[in-house]
Amino acid sequence: MKSFFALLLASASVYAAAPNVGLVDPQEVFVKYAKAVELQAELAKSRDAARAAIGEREKALMQLQTELQGIDKRGQDPMLSENGKKTVAAEFQQKNATFQQRLSERQNFINEAQGAIQQRLGEMNKQIIADIRTASEKVAKAKGIQLVLNKAEAFFSDASLDVTEDVIKELNVTYKATAPVTAPAAPAAPVVPAPAAGDKPAAK
Repeated sequence: MKSFFALLLASASVYAAAPNVGLVDPQEVFVKYAKAVELQAELAKSRDAARAAIGEREKALMQLQTELQGIDKRGQDPMLSENGKKTVAAEFQQKNATFQQRLSERQNFINEAQGAIQQRLGEMNKQIIADIRTASEKVAKAKGIQLVLNKAEAFFSDASLDVTEDVIKELNVTYKATAPVTAPAAPAAPVVPAPAAGDKPAAK
């Protein structure tokens, strides 16, 4: 009998020691937190700028490819003399070397642009998560909560434990209070590596 009562007391002490818990949904924060929205918009502009720059390089490559086809066609002219054939062959070799160089430059550009954007994305996520931690701590202290967890890690949670909206409110209030009151600065330059020297369509 004593062991039974001892078990009841132990269970009661465990429940008494259980902390008040709050849950936060980071995905919802990324959608509603003004700072996160702005950073994601800037990142989208960088992606668009990179795609546009890659598209320009694609056009230049297509132009070079068309020129190569034209040179090859001229080289197959049966009326062409031996000297003419040599001249056309040399022209084709030179143009093809330019094409291969531009092809390599395009791939390097893509790799650099993707790397820069991924770095920006990682920095943004790190920054927003740090903000969420700070805001969660403030909300927890105000509500008497001892533990705040990521909602995505819970298999089930009662809606009463969700403090996401409180955290978002705290984030936006803090961001608005710390944002500059002067006119907005010019948008950040797109994350697009500078083209390689001589990275222009070859002259016809």
